[in-house]
Amino acid sequence: MKKSVIGFTIAGALLAGSYATTSLAADNDQTSSTESAPKKWEMRMKGHAHFGGGFFKGNSENLLEKAKELGISTSGKDAETLMKEIRTEQIKKKAKELGIKTSGKDIETLAEEVRLAKLQKKAKNLGISTSDKTAAELHEAIHLAQLKKEAKDLGVSTDGKDAESLRQDIRQASLNKKAKELGISTDGKDLQTLQQEVMTASIKKEAKELGISTDGKEIRELAHEVMTAKVKAEAKKLNITIDGKAIPEIAMEVHKKKVQNLAKELGISTKDKSMRELIEAIQEKDADKLEALRGDDFFPIGKGGFGPGGHHGKGKHHEGGNRFGPDAPSGGEVQPQLNEEMPAEIGNDI
Repeated sequence: MKKSVIGFTIAGALLAGSYATTSLAADNDQTSSTESAPKKWEMRMKGHAHFGGGFFKGNSENLLEKAKELGISTSGKDAETLMKEIRTEQIKKKAKELGIKTSGKDIETLAEEVRLAKLQKKAKNLGISTSDKTAAELHEAIHLAQLKKEAKDLGVSTDGKDAESLRQDIRQASLNKKAKELGISTDGKDLQTLQQEVMTASIKKEAKELGISTDGKEIRELAHEVMTAKVKAEAKKLNITIDGKAIPEIAMEVHKKKVQNLAKELGISTKDKSMRELIEAIQEKDADKLEALRGDDFFPIGKGGFGPGGHHGKGKHHEGGNRFGPDAPSGGEVQPQLNEEMPAEIGNDI
């Protein structure tokens, strides 16, 4: 079962600085119908574009490999052209899997139908009526149901509360729980102060466990050392080479390997499947194990935002599906913050 406390996870913050990772969550679906396709592509190209978990990592190798898997000719095509064609093929593939007819439909219409079908399926699994509901209404209903489940796990009352109120209460309860675990008093402290203290204490605790000296170090420097050590240790356990690789790139490889390993453990074939497809398959087969993985420091994609701007922060959804915006700060500018975990993600745009 997923950890219901606010997790100290710097992996995502490091990845944000170097890759501007986009979310797998369907929060971006909120704007997908009104935002033009060129704009969405521009934002993804500026960040870490993903079609199934981020196969385009700043070089063309994975992009070309994915195109080849889908039978797409790569000759004379730049990255943006290939990404558009890959998206088109993935939408068509998913539509067929869902029993949606593809003939005579433009790709955006088909994408909306796929999105609606996926949301309807998820809603039914949660016991939510899909009758006469739009994709946006289903998205909100699913999100509210998941917030209520998380609130219940934390002992937070859900009576008469909307999604925004629940997010705030979950955030406070999660933070209080983590503070208690760390021996931090919550008396008379506002949320921002308590969050900073919890973050600092968490980083120092992990540094101590890893044998990293904290003397004379700023918290951001210490956070970087802690995450670097953890990423390298995980890579070693998974037999991932680190030669010549940046820490965010290694962390992404760790994340990918863990998803693939979990899929194999559950008897799910990984052949010709994107990361997104694997995650969806795992979600359907064993949601609890996926949630346990979401609580992992190396599952930075598909979790809540960092600091007060995240899901349990001000309740604002990510604009255009880009968690950090198209102009994410450089790695040196990213402040280590709490990664506030959210309930199971809902749907995925394609």
